This record gives sequence, structure tokens and C-alpha cells, in this order.
Amino acid sequence: MSSSSMSRQRLTHQEKRDRRFAAIISKTVAKAVSDVFENASKSSEESQIAAPKDSSKAPFSFKQFKACGPKEFTGEDGPTALFHWFDSVEVTLRQSGCPNHLHTLNATGVFQSRALDWWTAERNKRGNDAAYELTWEELKAIMMDELCPPYERQKLEDEFWGIKQKEGDNAGLTARFKQLSMICPDQVKTPDMTIKKYICALPDCVADFVHVAKPATIEETYLLAAEINDKRVKAGFWDKQAKSLHQVTAASTDSTTTQASKSSRRRKKNKSCAAATTAAPLQSIPAQQQQPQRTAPVINAPPAKRAYTGPHPLCPTCSYHHPVGVACRFCAHCNVYGHFTASCRYGPRQAQAQATVNQALLPAPQVQQAVQAPAANVRTCFACGDPNHFANRCPNRVVKQEAQQPQQQQQ
Repeated sequence: MSSSSMSRQRLTHQEKRDRRFAAIISKTVAKAVSDVFENASKSSEESQIAAPKDSSKAPFSFKQFKACGPKEFTGEDGPTALFHWFDSVEVTLRQSGCPNHLHTLNATGVFQSRALDWWTAERNKRGNDAAYELTWEELKAIMMDELCPPYERQKLEDEFWGIKQKEGDNAGLTARFKQLSMICPDQVKTPDMTIKKYICALPDCVADFVHVAKPATIEETYLLAAEINDKRVKAGFWDKQAKSLHQVTAASTDSTTTQASKSSRRRKKNKSCAAATTAAPLQSIPAQQQQPQRTAPVINAPPAKRAYTGPHPLCPTCSYHHPVGVACRFCAHCNVYGHFTASCRYGPRQAQAQATVNQALLPAPQVQQAVQAPAANVRTCFACGDPNHFANRCPNRVVKQEAQQPQQQQQ
């Protein structure tokens, strides 16, 4: 045999051997893969069978409860805030999917201030395990006994007994009525008692229509009252009442102010007439003409003076504001600070007339009034106010004429 034929026989034997090995490997791999799939399916079935049937005991963390934003509770805002917190936390527990056996653990995690101090004392008294094993209803009962004592409940019962709607705030009445009906269930034992009590709390303009409609349930009563109340508000029922009351008050104030202004003008007129024409003493005035001086009733106090906002300091001598180097304004005639003598309102003539008026206003002895006969009003000199002569005989005027005569002679 030649070398070429020998090499061909060797290749054929090697190929056959390789084919055998490939067939054995493929069978082995296929069997191993099938075994792996079978083991995986069995393990998954076993895990499903071994899973707990009670899904409520699934792992739940406080982080999930806190992510829903529960409302914190301090225990310092009274019973109403306590019931508000109960409602809020119950909604949060349901939204977060908290299991029933973890309600107390998660709800007490938002305690602050007084509530936290009380819960710490309860845990020390009961023990941590016993305290956190309390149900939600048991926790609410303990909190009611601690944070809503009997005297606070009595206050709420009194409020519920006399509850009334304030003007057009029907939504506020309904919300408060629902809260108090839960706190004080003795006053609303039956649906009929609840409906009657709610209708009594409504204003007359709404209660009459609701009573005639005779609603069957309290929910229908709420809706009907809200609808009628909105119509009354749009019609301006409460605005008209407030407006009429304001008009009455304004009219009474205007009338009293008008009377006061008239009496003040009359008083000023009487003072000016007395200063110009009256110079006789009080004894010469008839008793019938002596009338007591009337004063206007003080309705409102005068408005306060505005504070000084200028740059000058307050002078301790005259109690006025003026520059430091400037002398105080002083009147040498009336000895009063605040104006100069040249601008004094009470000059020589005014001062004499005022002195005469003051003398006339003094009370006179009753003996002299009985002895002296009444006399008529005496006319006075309009130049100096003296009742003993007239203006054409006034010595002051003669002196002026005599002073003018030499000047005319010199000319």
C-alpha cells in the first residue's frame, strides 16, 4: 500500500471517532439542561407552597407610613383637635396599607410634646410589648380618657345643645354638627332627633323651607339646607340686615351731631352779644331774662392732636417747639406763652369787655337782687366799653381830636 492510501485510512478513523464524541456530548448536555429546568421549576413550586397564607403579616416599615404624610399630634389643642387627628390618621393608615397589628406602632410614632410624654409614661407602666400590642380602638379609648376628661366633654355637650348657624356659614355649621354628633351621641340617638336638632340650628329663613320639605335622612337635610342657604346668600339676605342696622346707627349719630353743632353756634352768638352790648352788673338784669347757660351733650371725645414731626426740640419753658437760639413767644398783656403781644387776641378793649362780662357772670347776693329794681339794658361806649358815656363823649376820642388840632394850625 502506498503512503497516500495509509493517510486516507487514518483520516477516516479519526473522523469516525470525533463523530462518536460529538454524539455523546450532545446527549449529555441535553440531559443536563433538562435536569436544570426541572430543578428550577420544582424550587419555584416549593417556594410558592412555603409562602405564608396570611398576607396581612407582610413586612411593613414606618418609612412607608411616614411617606404618606401623617399629621403630628401634640395633645395641647383640646378635644376637637384630638378627634380631627383620629380622622386624619385613620385615612393615612388606610392609604399606606398598614396592617392592623401595626396601627398602634405607626400612629404613636407621630406623637409630640405632651402626647409623647404621656405615651412614654404608658409604655413604662405597661411595658413596650404590651403597649404596642394594643389595638387601634383600645388606643383611642385610652387617649379619650387622658386628653378628653369629663369636664371637657361637658363643655362640648353644652356647645352642641345650643349650636346655631352664624349668618350664612352653613358649611361651618354642618362640619361642626358632624363632629359634635360623634362626640355627644346621646343628643342624636335616632335619625329623627338628628334631623330635628339640625333644623333647629338653622336660621329661620332656611329652617322653615327645610322643615316643610320633610327630608327622610340627615344627608338630604344637609344638601337641602346648603342649597337654600346659598340662595339666601346670593340674594343678600344677611347683607341687607347689616346695611339697615348701619343706616340706623349713622342716622342717630348725624342727628346728635347736628344738635350739638346748633347748640355750639347758639352759645357762641350769645357770648359775642354779651361782649358787645352788656356792661351793667348782674343785679341790673331782670330775673326773667337770666337763663342758665346750656351746654351741648358730649357725644364723642375730640380727636387727639397730631404729634409734632418738625426738626425743632421741645422747649421746657414754654412747652412749644422752636429753634434753640430763638426767644420764647410770650405775651406781656395776658402773660401766656405761645404768641406775642402784638398778635394778642385780648387787647385793651377786649380785655376790659371780657372783664365786664366776667363780673356780670359772678353770682350776686340775693338781698341786693330783691332791693334793686330791674332796669333795661344800658348802652355802652363802643370805643372803650364804659357805660357812663357814649362814643361822642369818650375822653380817648377827645384827646385824639385835641392832638390833631395843633397839627392843623401849624399847617
